[in-house]
Amino acid sequence: MKFTPFRTILKDGQSILLREVTPADRHLLEIGYAQLSSRSRYFRFLAARHDLTPSELDKFTARNGDDHVAIGALTQGTFIPRPIGIARYVRFPDQPHMAEIAITILDAVQRQGLGSLLLKALSTHAACCGISEFYALVHRDNVGMLGLLERFGGSVSTPDEEEIEISLPVSNRSLQLTQSAGDATASAETRHDLKSRLKTSGFVGADQSISVWLDDGGAIV
Repeated sequence: MKFTPFRTILKDGQSILLREVTPADRHLLEIGYAQLSSRSRYFRFLAARHDLTPSELDKFTARNGDDHVAIGALTQGTFIPRPIGIARYVRFPDQPHMAEIAITILDAVQRQGLGSLLLKALSTHAACCGISEFYALVHRDNVGMLGLLERFGGSVSTPDEEEIEISLPVSNRSLQLTQSAGDATASAETRHDLKSRLKTSGFVGADQSISVWLDDGGAIV
């Protein structure tokens, strides 16, 4: 099943295109990765990393039918479109109803709603391909990703570990491009509750700022 490209806008008014990643996008992946902070790279690989290897570039841009799909976000209205985010799923061979997901948002465009857009697009496509559950492994300090997945119905199975396992029900979500005032209020309340619960459980120290990670999921490619 092919993913149908579509254009939308971020909270700051930036026009973007969401489309499926192909092997021809290796250079775009390299460009985007080079713009990630060391913190975002660490959250993606759960280890310190400098560059992507040739084999990783092959793997991250490969498509395997409906079992491995990646959706990329590119800026529009500029002379040369820039890669600003990517989301992917890889289906588990022994559990075809489940897939592991990963999402990366460039630091410069976080908190603009791109994480939610990518997750909605990925969820919609996966549901049409027979996937009913997403799985993610997230660093406990990646509060943005934890918050994003929780807002989509994610549940934590290893709350006391440094690397947290999260399961997420998959549904055919409509890609709403605007948020009502009621939804905005609910989202703000969710973020406030999440901050309180994470601090109480020891995920985040009282002196650590987490606001920059709350809207778009931090980074996970």
